[in-house]
Amino acid sequence: MADIYYPAGSSSREPAPPSTVLAYEEQDWSFTEVEYGPGGRWDLVTTCLHIAGHPGTIRQRLGSARGPLQEVAPSAAVSAPGDHLHGAWEGRARGYHLRVAPRFVAAVIERDMNADAVQRRHFAYRREPDATDAIIQNLLGAMATNLRDGNSGGSLFMQTVALALVCRVICRPSNAGDGLRRSGLTRAQLATVIEMIDSRLLGRPSLFEMANLLNLSTRYFSQAFRESTGLSPHQFIIRRRVALARTLIEAGRLSLTDVAHASGFNDHGQMTATFRRVLGCTPSHFRNNRK
Repeated sequence: MADIYYPAGSSSREPAPPSTVLAYEEQDWSFTEVEYGPGGRWDLVTTCLHIAGHPGTIRQRLGSARGPLQEVAPSAAVSAPGDHLHGAWEGRARGYHLRVAPRFVAAVIERDMNADAVQRRHFAYRREPDATDAIIQNLLGAMATNLRDGNSGGSLFMQTVALALVCRVICRPSNAGDGLRRSGLTRAQLATVIEMIDSRLLGRPSLFEMANLLNLSTRYFSQAFRESTGLSPHQFIIRRRVALARTLIEAGRLSLTDVAHASGFNDHGQMTATFRRVLGCTPSHFRNNRK
């Protein structure tokens, strides 16, 4: 959000930009959690796909300065490149912002992005929050939670959530179903991408790298991979790390901290939490019970 000022009538006319609480950036998209306060207005023209949400109630006005400020329930907003957005808010609040470059969207939907492809929406201003609000808010919140956890899911997790958000707000062609084939990867394709995953467990392979390896769009690759394995790429990589860690633990030559680093986890604590979630036990179980 840009060009933010205190509302008319305030004793100060100095710019009051929002403070950044969390930030994450990749080549073609970025995510931020910001704190607004104590009030201000915005007036900008978007240059990208912009998906925003505010997890708490906020006093807000959209459009003309003649309108009243109203209590707006937690909700989400979506705008396309070229949209002119202006309005105001009052009181402190937090917001999530995902900004996505058109070429990222084009890679997801397998066609050039245009403004008509975006399912625009405003915050819950004169409307009731709906299921789409909840889905967008939950996905944005998952990105924020992951960053607060030290980005334990890594780039692949963040890309997967960004991909899900883009798919949620892009219109599907009316004459092409969902635009995707309904088949999985070939055996050769699956073997190729698994070989890449195993060679890059420490380097956290990205969704784009895996899709590009097979010359597929990220959207189709994600669906085809799940069709072939029953898991998302992120879930599959987590399980490969767990399997590698278990093998190293049972070999008994490394400490659990060294095992964690050798199998792609940030630390012993993250490995333990992942083992509990995936296997229902701690890493020590396999050390204590090895033959």
